[in-house]
Amino acid sequence: MKKVVVLGHFAFGMNKSNGQTIKTQFIAIELKRSLGDENVDMEDTVGGFRFLLRLPFVLFRLMRNYSNIIILPAYKGVLVIVPVLSLLNLFFHRRIHYVVIGGWLPSYMKKHPLLKFTCKCLTKIYVETNKMKGDLSGLGVNNVKVMPNFKRLNILQTNELPASVPPVLKVCTFSRVMKEKGIEDAINAVVECNRRLGIIRYTLNIYGMVEPGQEQWFEDLMRNQPAEICYKGVVDYKQSSVVLKEYFVMLFPTHFPTEGFPGTVIDAFSAGLPTIASDCASIKEILRDGETGFIYPMNSLPALTDILLYLSNNPNVVESMRPKCLQEAQRYVPEKVISILISEMA
Repeated sequence: MKKVVVLGHFAFGMNKSNGQTIKTQFIAIELKRSLGDENVDMEDTVGGFRFLLRLPFVLFRLMRNYSNIIILPAYKGVLVIVPVLSLLNLFFHRRIHYVVIGGWLPSYMKKHPLLKFTCKCLTKIYVETNKMKGDLSGLGVNNVKVMPNFKRLNILQTNELPASVPPVLKVCTFSRVMKEKGIEDAINAVVECNRRLGIIRYTLNIYGMVEPGQEQWFEDLMRNQPAEICYKGVVDYKQSSVVLKEYFVMLFPTHFPTEGFPGTVIDAFSAGLPTIASDCASIKEILRDGETGFIYPMNSLPALTDILLYLSNNPNVVESMRPKCLQEAQRYVPEKVISILISEMA
């Protein structure tokens, strides 16, 4: 019997760079590193309705052949996969590990009481933050362990950080390009800062894949932007620290109140880059306000603008944060994080 199978949205052969796909791939890669290729298999859930039709047979096969089953379903999949596995496990007695991506599960359980009951039957649920663990505990779900987000990145050395502050400060976003991620806020804040200062003090580069279905929105948004606002496409995550070290700060003005642990913050830490983030659910567990970044009230464009104006006059504040960001990156190296999951395997 093989030891481990990872069931999730791998999107083999597809150009996918969303958080669900990336973390699913990372989990499998790091398990293979730790346990050996021969002990870890992968099952891709891509396929829509066709995959749904054969899902019961897939789950039965996995239960029959593996002692540890790791699942990473999203909204729709969790309502099917968790109940079916919980039922099958009455007969197979396997260790089922549910790795949650994002911060949405507690509120989702409130809408779907059956999910709460079936999740209690799993061996362990791994959430990204202590807030999520507390929220689930409040719902009576206690088989929960905190396993923060992680990435295998090149963490810069202190001597690789920028030696001086340039006259024009480059800032960026580094997430999915979609309205809900606050991209428009980032643009408006930079444009407003430059207007108030009367000079081009800031430029903004936008990185990331444009969300399917929002291409027209983004095209309309960018059509009349000044030259200092530029879309730069997608960066391979392995190159993120090399790209990001050239920037002054990262902007993360998300409008999602249930953000879990944004992987983009780890990218920033690895490059010694402070992050200015909106006050989403668990951000205060990840960023230390005034030490590794700045946190402002969600949806408050004036507050974001004020932080940028302050930093334009006090760039030394950012320079003092950079070494602390590099230190923080060490907390999220894959070996430390994946050991949390492995420790629960039999």
